[in-house]
Amino acid sequence: MKKIFSIYTLVVSLMLSSCEKWLDVNENPNSANSTVPTPDLRLPSILAQFVDGYESAGTRIALLSGQLATTGSTGNNFNFTRWYSTPASVGWPYQAWFVNTAVNIQPMMDKAKETESYHYIGVGKILYAWGYLTLADIYGMLPYDEAFNTEIMNPKYDDASLIYEKAIALLDEGIVELKKTQGNAALSLSLGDVLYQGDVDKWIKLAYGIKARHLNHLSKTSSFDSAKVLDALRSGPQLNLESAVYLYQDEIDSKSSATHSLQYQNNSANRVTKLYVDYILNNYTGAPSGNNNVQDPRFKLLIPGKAIVVLDPLTNTKRLDTVWSKGVDMATITDAGILSSNPDYFVMRRQNPLDLNTAAVGASSVFGTWYTEKGAKGLLLTNAEMRFIEAEVYLKKGEQASALSAYRAGIRAHIEQMGLNAGPYLNSTSVVQNAGQLTLSHIMIQKYIALSYSPEIFSDVRRMNYCTDATNEYNEATGIYKGFKRPGHVFTQEFPNTTMWPRRFAVASYSINYNIDQVLKQDPEATKVGYLAKPIFWDK
Repeated sequence: MKKIFSIYTLVVSLMLSSCEKWLDVNENPNSANSTVPTPDLRLPSILAQFVDGYESAGTRIALLSGQLATTGSTGNNFNFTRWYSTPASVGWPYQAWFVNTAVNIQPMMDKAKETESYHYIGVGKILYAWGYLTLADIYGMLPYDEAFNTEIMNPKYDDASLIYEKAIALLDEGIVELKKTQGNAALSLSLGDVLYQGDVDKWIKLAYGIKARHLNHLSKTSSFDSAKVLDALRSGPQLNLESAVYLYQDEIDSKSSATHSLQYQNNSANRVTKLYVDYILNNYTGAPSGNNNVQDPRFKLLIPGKAIVVLDPLTNTKRLDTVWSKGVDMATITDAGILSSNPDYFVMRRQNPLDLNTAAVGASSVFGTWYTEKGAKGLLLTNAEMRFIEAEVYLKKGEQASALSAYRAGIRAHIEQMGLNAGPYLNSTSVVQNAGQLTLSHIMIQKYIALSYSPEIFSDVRRMNYCTDATNEYNEATGIYKGFKRPGHVFTQEFPNTTMWPRRFAVASYSINYNIDQVLKQDPEATKVGYLAKPIFWDK
């Protein structure tokens, strides 16, 4: 813009120098460019775009990791249920990060420096680290060092191990910035922070929580340090009120189908799996059981159902009855079967309450889950997750009592996060009561429920090696995720052997189409059959 107007501005300035500032159209505060928006104006959009990419990645992972099945027999979501992530199907998390989110973070921090608004710089560094760590986990490699260098059209790809090293250090830098005293002209973080409303302490706890999460991902490597994980947990979220929970900005009171929450848009054509339902109903090998079993109160909020108008034979009046989805059995499904209209499976439609005064007997309405209702919340990083990480670490250290306490705290936190009473269930035989009986399977299956539709599920099932033994064959006796079998319609071209399980996403189509040379420099196997079963650095 400055070059376009330079001659005009020069001529007019010589004629009437007093109008110079008036004619400076290059920095119009009402027209956005890379320098005009202040940090408080940029942060809300950054958060919204980050959550979009994060939650969209989580839905794809839920299809890949056994929580969801799609109703179609073709397309990207169907391929995910077959463990086939095509370059096109994995593009959105990649695009949402690089194009919509990350590119805006450095300009926000640069602008924040002008007014010594250190808190925005701290938040920027945390979000930058968090986004990169998340994508490094699922893709295994990404442009990092050269990603936003405008002089490099084809940035090199960096391995996830390098990204981990630099991003975790960036979390520490973010914490330092958040602890600084802001300058006299600084903008309050509360002006742009729609996640924590400017609560700096909660952002610091979030940074430590992200650090704990990703340090724990190293559990299969020689660099794993349980003490560092526990230290980060102690400084991370301890209460549900400290969890990172994003309320989608849909029109909560509107009945328009165009204003559904993000997870509804992602899942309105999906169905839950039998594995997911079995975990919620405590119906798996080795599940806690006894004479005082109590049904998990979350089942009505997590399992889709169908409300039906029936005639009560005793009173001869109409009443509502509910039938719950039995879940799709992915181990036996076929292409035709997943497409069929099975009456035992329900998609996650938005609830449309039936009016008993006008509805006929037999009328029905399918409804979805807590995650897909209007006003649905995105659970990005929660107290519940922190407690399950704590339980895992303590159990591996042989500290069973501490592990049991953390496991139970994790269950309570998620149930209460959903607005339910955890007491009766926690005090029943449906939950492990004896420290000596607690297993890693009990912990991870409860975490699997609490992290429904989260990208973290993929990291966990890989770290725990699904439900396999040392040979990578399915083994329910020794495996962690009991009942998690290879899908019956598995994409055998990519996963020809029964010892092969998903280990990463395909390289996004943008890189395949426009930066293939750099992709192959980092990993020559990126375009070969079997690449999706190749472990990333912490999964080896």
